[in-house]
Amino acid sequence: MPILPARELRAVVFDLDNTILRSSIGARQGLITAARLISAELKNRHSYGQRDLFKRLRLIDHEMLRRKYLYNRDVWWRTLLGELGLTTRFSWIHHVTLRYWDAYAASSPPFRDAESTLRKVKKMGLKIGLVSDSDGTPGMKRKRIRGVAFRNLFQAVVVAGEDTPRVKPGHESFRLIAERLGVQPGSCIYVADNPRTDIVGAQAVGMAAVIVKRRGNQGGNPDYRIPNLRALPGLVRTIQRAA
Repeated sequence: MPILPARELRAVVFDLDNTILRSSIGARQGLITAARLISAELKNRHSYGQRDLFKRLRLIDHEMLRRKYLYNRDVWWRTLLGELGLTTRFSWIHHVTLRYWDAYAASSPPFRDAESTLRKVKKMGLKIGLVSDSDGTPGMKRKRIRGVAFRNLFQAVVVAGEDTPRVKPGHESFRLIAERLGVQPGSCIYVADNPRTDIVGAQAVGMAAVIVKRRGNQGGNPDYRIPNLRALPGLVRTIQRAA
């Protein structure tokens, strides 16, 4: 593990989905729910069953999130209907989105190492922040954050794409969380799971980027990598000693 130039560490900022919350489970359950609802609404207007719709939605999920960063689920369902050759002007589309997020939230428990790690970081005298992208439905991400049992450990929250003009990897959300915590960006580390979206923006404002291995494939150039959140307090101590 490389040691960066000494920095006075004053805050640790976390990502939410797949860092704090086990959101991959929720995402799958959300798509299952959407496929069921869409199948019921269309009935005999298409030749695809619920299972086939789910498979197509998984491909759309991959395209929207990994290539386009398009988080508005209304657009996902319209894309599916367009692929099926159906008109996309259905009044129930947004209802599907709301039900999707209900299922997503209900099936996205915190990782076992999340709350205990945050409490250890707090006991070390560091401020704790949260930066997470918009869910594409205004207010939905904050609603999901309110559902986290230990949400009060976060002293400041930024929803990128709602509190700022751009989602990650845009750098604005990282600068804003530092302002809300009352610290300089260079005295923060950002802990997240996605090398594509969670490194460049943090580093652009002077934060150290820490990637926790929640995903199978790793990449990018973070400043540090850790196998799980349980390893974070040790990393923090290493950085503090270097300072």
